Amino acid sequence: MVKCIDDNVGKILGSLRKNGLIKKTWIVFTSDHGDLRGEHHRQNKGVPFEGSAKIAFLLYAPGKVRPGTLVHEALSCVDFMPTILPMMGFKPSGQEEGRDASLIFTAAHLSIEWNDIAFLRGTGEERGWLAAVTDRYKLVYATRDNPWLFDLKRDPDEMKNQFLNPDYRETVKTLSARLKEYGEKYR
Repeated sequence: MVKCIDDNVGKILGSLRKNGLIKKTWIVFTSDHGDLRGEHHRQNKGVPFEGSAKIAFLLYAPGKVRPGTLVHEALSCVDFMPTILPMMGFKPSGQEEGRDASLIFTAAHLSIEWNDIAFLRGTGEERGWLAAVTDRYKLVYATRDNPWLFDLKRDPDEMKNQFLNPDYRETVKTLSARLKEYGEKYR
């Protein structure tokens, strides 16, 4: 399936180049959330582990985003539209849940203060969970599980829950407060 995607994206890019449209076309490539396929003893998606929750987001925007730009800040799917529209010269309605991260994709990101917390959530009775995620930490509260805190820098495989570790008390407090604010705003 990956080869099929690669081949067909290659055909699209080839056609854009052949027709002289590549410099006039923005390309956004993202995906659905992944299946865990045994990771953390789970098969499906819809859980806050990186193998399920983390997705690719590639953006080719000639004249807007310098090739090779890497974004390390925590973003969520709801941030895509309010980020892309301003980059294209359109104003979002203001009713979007997400954040405008357009300056992060440009050289202007050095001059902004970015609140690097993304919020993720599962849906349904079996998947009721909320997560506050930064580039380093992930705090998860679930309806059917104990709270989790992962230090993604020290534990990228999410094997050690640091929620009760006193060394992480301030991180838990800060992310919990932000998660509460998010929940109150987007009930």
